Amino acid sequence: MSFVTRAQLSGYERGFNVASEYIGPLQAKASATYSWESETTVFLSHSHKDRELIEPAIAFLRSHGVKVYVDWLDTGMPEVISGETAKKIKEKIQQQKKFLVLVTENSKDSRWVPWELGYADSKKGMEHIAAFPVAQSTGNFQHNEYLEIYPRVEILNDKWIVWLTDPPKLVYFETWLRQ
Repeated sequence: MSFVTRAQLSGYERGFNVASEYIGPLQAKASATYSWESETTVFLSHSHKDRELIEPAIAFLRSHGVKVYVDWLDTGMPEVISGETAKKIKEKIQQQKKFLVLVTENSKDSRWVPWELGYADSKKGMEHIAAFPVAQSTGNFQHNEYLEIYPRVEILNDKWIVWLTDPPKLVYFETWLRQ
């Protein structure tokens, strides 16, 4: 199993996919299935310092036929961060079926990412939360220790999987999204 790298995820936006089995059919499917008819919705938690990864992450998730919520793309969010912002984020986390946290070196230092994750944990339960680690390279990956308790998205033999932690098992990413 391995983490996706920034370069691999960024390539996804340009039409190149990390997992070769998704290159043609799922990207075609993405444009057809990203509509408000999709049943699975995902709240994408991330550090705003990782803005350049959001479009590729959305492209990746759309290719799996899900709707993606990103706070700063929401025109209904307050322009100035306030308590109202936190209230709206809580509502959006509750409204989405799944919660996916984009884990990078920047998310370690974010004030919002751990808060959003903690809130999602209390409302959704482990079966609807996953970490999506994105490494600088194929080497070691540094993260906050508490993330080890959450399921995580990885690549295994060119297939997207979710490694569930308790009990330990692998599930295909698309299966996890639909559960």
